[in-house]
Amino acid sequence: MEVAREVISRHPGPWKIAFQDSNTAAVAFWRRVATEIAGDAWTEKPENVPPDVWISFTAA
Repeated sequence: MEVAREVISRHPGPWKIAFQDSNTAAVAFWRRVATEIAGDAWTEKPENVPPDVWISFTAA
């Protein structure tokens, strides 16, 4: 978690990260990262590239 926050904080702006929704650890991890960085201002959207889900947020 700490490494993800560090990398994202070095590159402010919009982020889109893909993960597979069948990987419950990845789902929990990226939702936690997005919430810590962007609060409630993030979205999650399944794409037509099964089974990827994309999480989007903006780092300040």
